[in-house]
Amino acid sequence: MKYIVLLCDGLADRPLKELDNKTIIEYANIPNIHKTAEQGICGYIQTTPEGMAPGSDICNLSIFGYNPKKYYTGRSPLEACSMGIELGENDMAFRCNTVTITNDIMESFTAHHIEEKYVENIINALNQEFQGEGIEFYKGVGYRNLMVIRNADMVLDTTPPHDISDKNVTPYAPKGKGAEKLIEIMQRAKDKVFNGSIDSGKATNIWLWGQGKKPALPDFYSEYKVKGAVISAVDLIRGIGVCADMDIIKVPGITGFTDTNFKGKAEYAVNALKDHDYVFIHVEAPDEAGHLGSIEEKVKAIELIDSQMMPVILEGLKKYGEYRLLITPDHATPIELKTHSAEKVPAVMFGSDIKADENMKYSEHIKAPSFDLKEGYKIAELFIKN
Repeated sequence: MKYIVLLCDGLADRPLKELDNKTIIEYANIPNIHKTAEQGICGYIQTTPEGMAPGSDICNLSIFGYNPKKYYTGRSPLEACSMGIELGENDMAFRCNTVTITNDIMESFTAHHIEEKYVENIINALNQEFQGEGIEFYKGVGYRNLMVIRNADMVLDTTPPHDISDKNVTPYAPKGKGAEKLIEIMQRAKDKVFNGSIDSGKATNIWLWGQGKKPALPDFYSEYKVKGAVISAVDLIRGIGVCADMDIIKVPGITGFTDTNFKGKAEYAVNALKDHDYVFIHVEAPDEAGHLGSIEEKVKAIELIDSQMMPVILEGLKKYGEYRLLITPDHATPIELKTHSAEKVPAVMFGSDIKADENMKYSEHIKAPSFDLKEGYKIAELFIKN
């Protein structure tokens, strides 16, 4: 049996008056995804455990089959694993976004999708500024970078910058033990780096969040008895794969937005099944569009997934004989909110051994769900073992 998970980050949404009270999924032209719903089964997954935030870290852990309440130690340590950054027991990793803050307003949590050349300038300048202080900066993908504080004695509450788009940032400064240190780092970065001589594009500062210490996930094979691989443009998702001892498949031209190599992701996934049993394909574009509040970009994202990825995946899986495909978001990123929300997400399970239920289309509004998982991490067992 061969397995593909097609994870459409932030795809779930809410009815929009601009779309005649349809959701993005209901409005978009996605015949291939609807075909899997018609010929497979549809249901719901509660990916965000009660009392936890609907972050991509927590929600993707659920889809991978790891209970976030048991295994979650923070977002940034997972990203550090992907980047090959060694963390000691007392070290703390932080996501370090390049951002644009204007008159104390979070104008853009991506620094207007900053170009790589500017990020390199910024990271080099930050490392020079904080050299010898046990504070290290690492370049990631686009605006998504990392900071590590060695021997950190901190217990912090931080806010994701994508949760405060167009808001005054002052009330959302870090709080808790060690918060003064983080605030000082961000202020020094602004004063010495961004107000200095380097060319930082539209970025005006860094924003530190998503902190945590070294995680310990059991390897995926020991949990589910399948050899797994991961395809993603995002360090967080690759980091989960690394921590779970899964192979990371590199695909040229993947960006995390609607200009990504959609078809290439699908082709590399199908090819990876020659020597793997399971491939987790993560597509970031719908989430980015949701954070921007762009209906047009989010519709474009799912339609590109349907037209460029789905035909390759469906034809490729058939060649292996026995197969299953799971299509699901990790969480909703509603256009009206421009951030994540914790409602359960709609999923489709399709395969050579799966008998169709009565649902005819994929949507957030499933008339007769075949499954409704209150503990989202159990989806992996349902998908792989049952």
